[in-house]
Amino acid sequence: MNADVKELRSNDRYLPQYAMMGTFGAADVSILNVAGNGAQVEHPQPLRLASKARLVSRVGAHQIAVTGVVIWSHLSRMPNDQGKYLYRSGIRFDNELDLGPLAGSGVLRREIGTLDRKRERIIEKERQRAAQPVVKILTNTEVDPDQVLLIHHARERLRAHPDEALKWYNRAKFALVDEDLAFDAATHHREDILAVWEYLERSIDLSTIVRVFERK
Repeated sequence: MNADVKELRSNDRYLPQYAMMGTFGAADVSILNVAGNGAQVEHPQPLRLASKARLVSRVGAHQIAVTGVVIWSHLSRMPNDQGKYLYRSGIRFDNELDLGPLAGSGVLRREIGTLDRKRERIIEKERQRAAQPVVKILTNTEVDPDQVLLIHHARERLRAHPDEALKWYNRAKFALVDEDLAFDAATHHREDILAVWEYLERSIDLSTIVRVFERK
């Protein structure tokens, strides 16, 4: 099996089979899904982009306790059963989390088809982007400070962990290779830029990452 495919599958998402309540720093959260390198959580109060804290959740004898950073966050488009709008956020873990005990005990179940659906979403997003008219970005346009902080955080982490940086670059390359136009458009960027882009789950445009990299 292709090593890139194997690496991607090793980080498939897992769905909790029971309610997984916990905390991210001082915020109460509910874990919607989790992988070895990150989680998606739901919470009533907003989380600041690029904020870093410890995610802790316990189910029976099993516990998740890992430090991470918020790489995206938005208000849900639909209310919950109580008519309330909640926030959803993506947290990238600083260290790989071993989900074996939780999966083995039945607390978590692997989400079948995660990789295929992710690739389909990437391809469709790139197709939509290619169909849009090209808009020139002004060089004096300011980048959101939170995005700058996220990019710097990712860049410094991957500089300190070259093996991890290579892993994220390979993931970006693998995901894009199925769409020739998207692949051709992205591969002129340096490997470190693509690694940061993938590390941040493509939540920030490549053009924005390039502009931050080019700053003195």
